[in-house]
Amino acid sequence: MRRLAPAVALVVALASDAGAARDLYRAKGASLELSGSIRERFLVTRGTDADDFSDSLTPACLPVESFPDCPAFEEVGERDVWTSLTRLRLRLDARANEWLSAVVVYDNEVTFGILDTFESALGEELTDRRFVDLSDEVVDEDRSRWRHLLYRGYVLVETERLEVTVGRQRVPWGVGRLWNPIDRFNAIGPLSIEADQSQGVDAVKARWLFSGFTFLEAIYAAGASGNDRAVAGRLHGVVRDVDYSLIGGVFEEAPTLGFDLATNLGDAAGRVEVVWTDPKRRVRPFGDRRRDALSDYWQIVVSVDHNIDLGSGVYALVEHLYNGNALGFGRGEAAGLLGFFQESGEDPNRIAAPGTTDLFGQSRVVTLGENLTGGQLGYDLTPEVNGSLLLIYDWEGESASFFPSLRYSPLDWLELTIGVQLFAGPRRSEFGERDTLGFLLAEVFF
Repeated sequence: MRRLAPAVALVVALASDAGAARDLYRAKGASLELSGSIRERFLVTRGTDADDFSDSLTPACLPVESFPDCPAFEEVGERDVWTSLTRLRLRLDARANEWLSAVVVYDNEVTFGILDTFESALGEELTDRRFVDLSDEVVDEDRSRWRHLLYRGYVLVETERLEVTVGRQRVPWGVGRLWNPIDRFNAIGPLSIEADQSQGVDAVKARWLFSGFTFLEAIYAAGASGNDRAVAGRLHGVVRDVDYSLIGGVFEEAPTLGFDLATNLGDAAGRVEVVWTDPKRRVRPFGDRRRDALSDYWQIVVSVDHNIDLGSGVYALVEHLYNGNALGFGRGEAAGLLGFFQESGEDPNRIAAPGTTDLFGQSRVVTLGENLTGGQLGYDLTPEVNGSLLLIYDWEGESASFFPSLRYSPLDWLELTIGVQLFAGPRRSEFGERDTLGFLLAEVFF
């Protein structure tokens, strides 16, 4: 643990100079600016002991007919879990001239708490799809970890008609507020505690600018292996008062087509997002020797939001997701771990073995039910305090999530957020077996 001392000392030193973003160099169109933040994320919930789960994987878990009764699933959510993550983020913005610039964002993360859960280990294994692993573990112990990583690092070339970005970057596609099935790079789920955190993608992005707001975008992302590459394009424009985008590409060998629309509906705003995917990779259903490709599927998002003139203003949002690639209400009866499994065919006892993201059909939006509706309200209680309430209902499983939060910003350089996620519903539904989660986020900007 002595190896943690330099990181802790650096955090304390930078915190003492909060709000002091500074220019390191500026002259004749060239500049170098340093900024950053320190974030504390504290979570309390329940999880699954990795050792207990492994010990409960008996021979009865192998035959498909007895898989739903696998005793390992009884261990899900049986352990109290808390984690404290402190992230020091440094951002360097460099500009050589009017057409050449670069951004580097570097993180140090120190984590304490209950870290050896099955969900944590499996989640880390399945989510990293980037081309290069630019991270390193300095400390990796039972109750503490210290790692550093490149969060963003790219070079941007800008001319009058062409922009080219090379490196680790954020590629935000889609217009949905809660779900973005059209985003095959960095889609962020509606229940994400850190909604501003996205893994990023190692890619080359070129954007050709035409007249007005019309542009054509082409992206090549290499992926963790040669077959994981993504090649895609997007045409964006405006017709009357409708913003539109047309997308097409191949993501991890799955051809994909889609479009999104955004327009005003009186005083409100409406959005539509539609995407079709045809997975080509073959997956083997649990207990079956055959390997079959998943069926092609549609995903659709429709949403309306409006700022209501009441008090300081109430933000209201209603959004519906249709997910034709839903993992299935009750399929495999794998409790809270059902998101790591995928059915092939209509028989609810046939599920694919876990261990690969191919089971998700190359989608970044993973749900159990086909139809989910979300509603969100936001209100500024004072100029410094904002309250938010997010509700999501699962129509197939008749389950629901409740996500109230409160954000307090007493100073320009300080932000505090506290919240809780509550879930209700029957077993094996979208939210019925999720455990209550409480969290605190505290961030200092400098």
